[in-house]
Amino acid sequence: MKKMAQQTVQPILVHFGNLFLFCKILGLYPHDLQAFRRTHTLQSSRIGTFLVVVTMIVVVIFYNLLIYSFSEEDRDLKATQSTLTFVIGIFLTYIGLGMMLTDQCSALRNQSKIGELYERIRAVDENLLRENIFVDISATSKRIFIMIALTVVCELTILLSTYIMLVDHSEWISLLWIFSCFPTFYNSLDKIWFAMTLSALRQRFFMINSALEEMVESHERLQRWMENGADGSALKKPSFTNVPFDPSLEYLYKELTHMEPVKSFNYGKNRISPIAHSLNSFGEGFETPKKQPKQSSQPPPFNMVYESELNGDIQKVEEKLNNLCQLHDEICEIGKVLNELWSYPILVLMAYGFLIFTAQLYFLYCATQNQVIPSLFRSAKNAIITTIYLSYTAGKCIYLIYLSWKTSLESKRTGICLHKCGVVADNNLLYEIVNHLSLKLLNHSVDFSACGFFTLDMETLYGVSGGITSYLIILIQFNLAAQQAKDAIHNYDDESDSLVPTTAEGNTTTFLDFFTTTFMPTA
Repeated sequence: MKKMAQQTVQPILVHFGNLFLFCKILGLYPHDLQAFRRTHTLQSSRIGTFLVVVTMIVVVIFYNLLIYSFSEEDRDLKATQSTLTFVIGIFLTYIGLGMMLTDQCSALRNQSKIGELYERIRAVDENLLRENIFVDISATSKRIFIMIALTVVCELTILLSTYIMLVDHSEWISLLWIFSCFPTFYNSLDKIWFAMTLSALRQRFFMINSALEEMVESHERLQRWMENGADGSALKKPSFTNVPFDPSLEYLYKELTHMEPVKSFNYGKNRISPIAHSLNSFGEGFETPKKQPKQSSQPPPFNMVYESELNGDIQKVEEKLNNLCQLHDEICEIGKVLNELWSYPILVLMAYGFLIFTAQLYFLYCATQNQVIPSLFRSAKNAIITTIYLSYTAGKCIYLIYLSWKTSLESKRTGICLHKCGVVADNNLLYEIVNHLSLKLLNHSVDFSACGFFTLDMETLYGVSGGITSYLIILIQFNLAAQQAKDAIHNYDDESDSLVPTTAEGNTTTFLDFFTTTFMPTA
């Protein structure tokens, strides 16, 4: 208890320093840098807003300049390949840029709301600490560093390998290729914010559930201790508690042990039972020291037995359970706000992941058939680069879906843990309290979705995987049909050219005249 009281609540944004600085330099987030350094809070900033807008304009200009510099290849694509491949290439070329602009516009629109969200998380941590629940966030910085490192490594690997192997870097304009990675890089940094905040909410759900389960386990230990004590078996007690007690020696027993002799039917007649209170909240016994101070006003350490909060004052139990449920509701509300703030970026990311995964595999097939592919998707010409790119894109989408799903499950597990308390206590009044609180938990569950279109869970991931496979097969079939039609037309033109006769003067007749004069009888 004393150690818990000495703990202080540390704002979670303390561990977001490197990520915030990285995003600030790149012009992704508009919040005030000085306020973040001083108080670790996110505050709106006009200068930051101006820098984000300027960054958006600069990236859009250079991104379009990049597309224009490689436009000759796209014109060849339109002339030599099917219209479907050309349209897919043009659409997917700009969906990445649209994804980046969605992230930045959402950050501009939600400046004040994001700061309030982290303040609410800090308030939850303070209330949890009052309930003797300390949330350890020391590993947050390490996790953020690992995610940033993975993002930088993947982006540089894809960028450099594509530039060296597949881009003609003999011209200076090829340096514009660096802007091809900006949309995905900005999006990854923004999703690190979302993922780490969501992970923080999941951790707090877990701490509440652990506190409830600890109450159940402590009560079960107490019950086992009582049963073992009644049988005189498993638990080893001090030797003086297993001998008959003479009432005339009661004063001597108090003087030596500082314990009250209790006559209980659970321990037999005239047997000493330790008082059911302990300074050790986990009920773990201490070894009896060999030497005791001669003048000590403290009771001996072995005066520690199993205790349970569920076996105490029913009003205190009701108060604690009610506080935990209120904190659970507050975390659920924070989760709903978090989902609302990132709803559009998440929807665009999932759409981007679905389309890019399908298109990249389709362009990989086109490259194996020696077909021209869009200029910005030339990474599909190399199977290794394609594998890295798809793993990187799919990793972001799958991790966010998995984390959202696990957070939702953790929030719903609180009701189960609460009912365990009522069952193990076997108290009618407490069970009524549990039923009342569980109804509140049922009405305050949290589910994460992409603007309400679909829920972020494993079922959605399964559906997306099936959709990618289906559309990929359809695109390949259309490509095969288009190539067969082109080959048939090409062969027909070759045969037609071979059947066209040439006159002595070098003039040619039409295929119709040749057919008429050859096969039709003369009059």
